[in-house]
Amino acid sequence: MTDADRYRKIGNGKRWRRKGGRMSLTAVNYLGVLLAAIASFAVGALWYGILGKPWMRAARLTPDMTKPTPSLFVISFVCELVMALIFALLLGHFEAATFTDVLAAAFFLWLGFIATTLVVNTRYQGFGWDLPLIDGGHWLLVLLVQGAVLGAFR
Repeated sequence: MTDADRYRKIGNGKRWRRKGGRMSLTAVNYLGVLLAAIASFAVGALWYGILGKPWMRAARLTPDMTKPTPSLFVISFVCELVMALIFALLLGHFEAATFTDVLAAAFFLWLGFIATTLVVNTRYQGFGWDLPLIDGGHWLLVLLVQGAVLGAFR
């Protein structure tokens, strides 16, 4: 298949869009996905290590209510692994070519899906703005770190 077959002109002829693009699990760098998940897990530990007390106040929790269990850490890591895999698939699908493209994708994924969901959920649950700001900052950092790692492995 030639480039002409894969792409078609749209609009004013200056932009090209992929024709029939598909997400491919075979194109994913799984080492990059694993390292992105590990890095984002570490970022979360650091973030909440620093902001744990303000987060507990914002979430109206006491230290007795937040005793972490091993299963909670496993679930968190698996979720970050899934997030890194889906992020890698999307980066390949949308052909993010530069480091700037990858970081922009991280920001827009965060803004469009994570920040909006956090704000809606926490505000309907009666929490103040401090909780979505703390949690939202964490998830923005997670996506930026995952993007940086995935971008390095592209």
